[in-house]
Amino acid sequence: MIRQLATTLLGATRAGDSAQALMDLGASICTPNKPACSLCPLYDDCAARARGDQATFPRKAPKKTGALRRGAAFVVTRGDELLVRTRPDKGLLGGMTEVPTSGWLAAQDDKTALQQAPMLKGIARWHRKAGVVTHVFTHFPLELVVYTANVPARARAPEGTRWVPMATLPGEALPNVMRKVIAHGLGEG
Repeated sequence: MIRQLATTLLGATRAGDSAQALMDLGASICTPNKPACSLCPLYDDCAARARGDQATFPRKAPKKTGALRRGAAFVVTRGDELLVRTRPDKGLLGGMTEVPTSGWLAAQDDKTALQQAPMLKGIARWHRKAGVVTHVFTHFPLELVVYTANVPARARAPEGTRWVPMATLPGEALPNVMRKVIAHGLGEG
């Protein structure tokens, strides 16, 4: 329908000139905030001006947000060191550093999340911090519960994880969601 309407307005030749003219019109006269309708060559034929809603264009499509996802993050300390891992290169937050987490699923529950905790000797029990860490990605919101544990100085990092001194955390490629998780887990937020 729009294509048919556009062909009635544009000439059969030099379509590029017509497109450029429309862009110039939109950039100089038919602007989003204060359209200068009285200067517009299409004044008499403008349906938006006739309705009085010309200042409401262009309209942005509503943002699509996915379903809420939930998960758990595990903040494990060994003295002044923190257990971290590197996310896979491909995918969300690819190649960035994170504390171990469970999967981020729409129907995640605590019991399922705890089954995904890193296996470390010396952890008698996980301590769940009060509250949740929330973060909104472009395509879904996320809520993470945070579990903490301290392990003895001799505890080895499970495969795929490593210990980093907390003093070097600012130099790690930590996404904002992980910075929030670490601050919450260490009682700083």
